[in-house]
Amino acid sequence: MTRLPIHVRRRWVRLSILVLSALASFALGWILLDSGQYEDYEQLVAWIGLFVSMAALLVSLAQLFPTLPPPTDAGQLADDLAVSVRAQWEEEVAARSLRTPRVIPLEWSATRRPVAAPPEELHRGASDGLVLRPSLNGRLEGDFDAAARRLAEGYRRTPAGRLVVLGEPGSGKSVLAAILTLGLLAGREAGAPVPVLLTLAGWDPLGESLKDWIERTLGTAYYGGRTEIPRMLLRAQRLLLVLDGLDEMPEASRRDAVRTINTTCGDGVGVVLTCRSTEFQDVIAGGAPVLRRAPVVEVAPVSTADIIAYLSDTDWPEGVQWEPVYTHLRENSDEPVAAALSTPLALTLARTVYRSSDRDPGELLGFDSSHAVQDHLLDHIVTAAYAPEPGRDGGRDTDGWEHDAKQAEKYLTYLAVYLQQHRERDLVWWLLSQRLSSPLTGLAVGTAVGLLATFTMIARILSVGPGGDAPLPEETVMVGVGCAILATIVWYAAPGASPGALSLRREGSLGRLGRGFSTGLKLAATPAIPVCVAGGIALSFSGGWNEADLAEIIMPTAAVCGGVIAFCLALAVNSWLDAPPEHSKKASPADLLRQDRASSLTGALAGGAFFGATVVPLCSIIWSTVLIIFSAATSNPIPISTATFIRDNLSSNFAYSSTLSFILTTPLPGAVFSLLILLTRAWPRFSILRLSLAIQGKLPWRLMRFLSDARDRQLLRQSAGAYQFRHIRLQERLASLAPAHDRNAAVPHTGQRTFQAATGATAVALLLTGALLIPDTSDRPPFEFIDTGHVSSMTFGPPGAEHLITVDKHGNVKSWNTETGDEVAPPDHSIPKDYLESSDEFSSPPILTSDGLLHSTQSGMMVSDPTVSEDEDGIFPSYTHELFPWGKRELSLRMKFTAGRIDHASTGLRYLLRSDIAEYSNSLRRLDTRTNTKLDCKIPDKLIGENWSLSGNGARAAAGEGKRIHMMNFTNCKRTDDLWSGNKTIDSLALSHNGRKLALNAGGVTWIRTIAH
Repeated sequence: MTRLPIHVRRRWVRLSILVLSALASFALGWILLDSGQYEDYEQLVAWIGLFVSMAALLVSLAQLFPTLPPPTDAGQLADDLAVSVRAQWEEEVAARSLRTPRVIPLEWSATRRPVAAPPEELHRGASDGLVLRPSLNGRLEGDFDAAARRLAEGYRRTPAGRLVVLGEPGSGKSVLAAILTLGLLAGREAGAPVPVLLTLAGWDPLGESLKDWIERTLGTAYYGGRTEIPRMLLRAQRLLLVLDGLDEMPEASRRDAVRTINTTCGDGVGVVLTCRSTEFQDVIAGGAPVLRRAPVVEVAPVSTADIIAYLSDTDWPEGVQWEPVYTHLRENSDEPVAAALSTPLALTLARTVYRSSDRDPGELLGFDSSHAVQDHLLDHIVTAAYAPEPGRDGGRDTDGWEHDAKQAEKYLTYLAVYLQQHRERDLVWWLLSQRLSSPLTGLAVGTAVGLLATFTMIARILSVGPGGDAPLPEETVMVGVGCAILATIVWYAAPGASPGALSLRREGSLGRLGRGFSTGLKLAATPAIPVCVAGGIALSFSGGWNEADLAEIIMPTAAVCGGVIAFCLALAVNSWLDAPPEHSKKASPADLLRQDRASSLTGALAGGAFFGATVVPLCSIIWSTVLIIFSAATSNPIPISTATFIRDNLSSNFAYSSTLSFILTTPLPGAVFSLLILLTRAWPRFSILRLSLAIQGKLPWRLMRFLSDARDRQLLRQSAGAYQFRHIRLQERLASLAPAHDRNAAVPHTGQRTFQAATGATAVALLLTGALLIPDTSDRPPFEFIDTGHVSSMTFGPPGAEHLITVDKHGNVKSWNTETGDEVAPPDHSIPKDYLESSDEFSSPPILTSDGLLHSTQSGMMVSDPTVSEDEDGIFPSYTHELFPWGKRELSLRMKFTAGRIDHASTGLRYLLRSDIAEYSNSLRRLDTRTNTKLDCKIPDKLIGENWSLSGNGARAAAGEGKRIHMMNFTNCKRTDDLWSGNKTIDSLALSHNGRKLALNAGGVTWIRTIAH
């Protein structure tokens, strides 16, 4: 299928945005016009114009984010990669000390083994049909750069650019491959193929194609995990593959590997393959095809003369005598010590071991096999590497170096066992977490995140002080449990992250933003679709659909959609920061760790900050907008402007009682989002594992520093962003010395079974938590509202009592269970009926408190009431306020010292509320009857004289005005108002003792709602 050009696709995107905006504006205008909510056509036009303006803004913003530029020429990309590869291997050669004292002489010649292609295929020229027969014999010695140059010249004479290098273990095949890579890079012309040295031990030919493995390996090592450029270079035949260590692959995979190399790398793709001689011969004898058009050379053992010359060129410590060994080598060239030292590996081991100790090299003559000689050298190489430098008193660390050597050997042995268990050579730090972490790590991480969220909520409770609108205990626990479950699921659902890199490129921004947004939609749709389908089916079978049912589904769904949009946008921001690099970079394991740490922290913090800042506003705006449209569509318009409604809704959601409580609460969603993002990245997972293993004593606290130091001591080497033991023999030897229970220990699995177990555990935890937090309602029918009828006044019962007391205009007292909605026995009181009645339109509704009825009567006149004004004198009416208790046997309480009208009172008459007093401006006054102090909070003129209700603890007051609920928090005198979502005018209000519940009577129905803030 032909893909449209990018400029055509962008044009269609702009056109789609404009068309959708026009359709949305038309539909909204039709609904609002049909409902009669907007009789002012100018306001309607302005509202529709807002949508069109937003669409134009989106189109304009899209122009600021250019798409990715056309791919750079493959030759330029190859030149860029060549610089990074050369810098990497120059550093590695220096770390291995291959330039000093000089290159160990290596000789090779055409192999006599039956493993090469026929001569007529091997030497046929590709262009003119001539048969070329270059010499396959060679010798490498002397200056490193000169040796590399000669080796590269010899390779270029091969007709097809293909070569197989065989040799015994430790014969120098890997060193030869590194020298060849640098030699080819030094003489490379612009635009020519780039030699890249890759270790085959990390490739599984049965599970991954050769092309995918090459692209992934090069992408991780040089391009921040991106595979686009390696794919382009491979297709353009701008890579020369130096594949090292076929023998280090599992035996069952070697034949498939050779067959895949033959089929994947056609003519024009240079290939250099190294392998042990016996293993390669077994592969060919087992049915694998020979490498097409590739000559096969075999590295010869180091001669006795070259062994003596190399060892004699070293400055040995005083007392280290090699002459007996030299004499033995000259006279017995076929003895075990001669065979062992005929490999560059054994030569460098012997040089390191005896140069860093006072051991006698003559002990090598006592072993009966070359293998035993090499094992002896390997057993002492770690101690020698940590010994002080010879000839100096200071050295590296002369104090306690033996302890350091023992600790290092312990750590390296653990890593060697790990690699042997996974049949690998590459020590890749980002794979350690998913392989070595305990199956219970995810549950521990989830628990830690849940506790952190819980402590944050507790800090929020403490920050608001007594009487404030703190979260309820069950809300605190549910937030903690929810965060714990989310963190646990994320840990097990995303186990295999590769390191990323931070980039701030504008090019391709729309693609990255779209990728992150679509990822969020997929994640949200996974649980949302089944829940919506199941809920719709259940509602259909439970009694059908009606307007009330639709409202109960649509309004919460609208709020959730706002949260989903904020979630998707935050993921888009996180994805935008993960841009493909413009150039290749030389990346060591430490570099990859630093890059991923910077990328992880920046992306998580940016996404979390965006989510925390937008989730509440988006939920409020979308909820308000949907409510407006739904009300208009159902012919129940909201009697205020859209902007005012959204503003009021936002105001109520951001009504925090203090700056500290805002700081402790608002960032919580963003912090949770950031933590969840971090749990999907490589660096946080590696850090958690590193700390866990360090606590167990299996690895050091500073693992990457230890590995870098081990590389400097030439115990490890570095290849394509991973560490390796300097030779497979060292890895095998250390692993063989580990205790049997460590070698046979089961490898932790984090696959499907672990994920299923973790999911089951979290589900059980969720059910148990729900069982503890949710009251038993098996014997109680569910209710949505209390059918109390029209109520003139009402109050919640005493603290701890789950009932509501209502009084109608005829003075009838009823009591209702707020948990079930059932009517229960009314209080047995002796309050005069005429005190409870309010049938006269000029009479005020009775003042009900949780203690009883507060009745006021004028008892005379009072001069200079100090509770009214401290600066003015005057004559005021004096009232007697009497509290008639709900119980017959309880005594009434009278007060005479207060002048003026009382709106409401708290429990025990501790606080009295008045709204008809103004010293400097209209205020809502709370009088403290114990301390004789007052607190004035400003209110608008329209709220003076309204029927205010005070919570039992005196911390909060509420009043109803039409369809609007006004709240006053006396802890900071902050007033908020919210719109009652029903269609009837509010008749009366009541607040619970702690002010967290509000009873609202409208249209003969009483609703109980929890106040969020």
